[in-house]
Amino acid sequence: MKMRIFDSHVHIFNSKIIENVIPRKDLVRTLCLDIENIENRLHPSALIKQLREVNAIGALMLPTADVYKLAKTNRDCVEMAGRIPELYTAGTLHPDYGAIDEELAFLYKSGVRILKMCSFSQKFSLSSSSTDMMFERIQSFNKTIKIPFSVVLDTLALADRHFGTDPEHTTTPRALMDLVRRFPGIKFIGAHMGGLGAPFESLHQHLEPMSNFYLDTSNAAHTLTEDQFIQMLRRHGSEHVLFGTDWPWFLHESEIDLIGKRMEAAGFASREKQAVFSGNIEAMLGI
Repeated sequence: MKMRIFDSHVHIFNSKIIENVIPRKDLVRTLCLDIENIENRLHPSALIKQLREVNAIGALMLPTADVYKLAKTNRDCVEMAGRIPELYTAGTLHPDYGAIDEELAFLYKSGVRILKMCSFSQKFSLSSSSTDMMFERIQSFNKTIKIPFSVVLDTLALADRHFGTDPEHTTTPRALMDLVRRFPGIKFIGAHMGGLGAPFESLHQHLEPMSNFYLDTSNAAHTLTEDQFIQMLRRHGSEHVLFGTDWPWFLHESEIDLIGKRMEAAGFASREKQAVFSGNIEAMLGI
């Protein structure tokens, strides 16, 4: 059975982000990032070339921004995705943004169905009252629309160590699962299998299977052992896992092969592999 491939986790980075990461050799080594010739993978055309080489049907771009750049970032990404048939975009929000309801309306009207937040880089705590209010607004908005917004949360557990960010701003497995429980009207996607660089014991203890909780595979098959990754697949099930590469850090052909082999080892049937490779994200996007 030939698989439909949809990459649910890609980035269009500028050179400043790459220049900020590459000198952090411990981080690059720990996350197994592929930095060879990465400067050639920053333009959207490089991503589209990769997608077409593996016959992928699309990819979801995951932007984030601070309060001041949020509106412009969302509009720039919507405009970019509108020009490239294979490219879909998430929108981003911030708890301190003053017009959340209006931004949700703009994003939904623009065809956006996924929201992306990165608490450590956007500098907010998941446990703050303003964050609660933001998710309450998303959940309320979801009750009024046919295809509800899903939320991707970045989960780099090593952010404070490598970037000097406030530990209170890290999306830990425990904090992530607390949101999942408190906001059942939102589908949450834990990037990087729910905790990039987090101890496996923490993932196993806190990330319980829930009807509104999903994981994406990006990077995680490089930071978890094969047995740990397979255990996560089996525990959460094919209907709650999304294929993602974390482009430009990883390449599509090798990631498709790697995740495919992990799913084979987990005993996933063809229909289950298809759900991971595209079916689950297509449903969230309303494709």
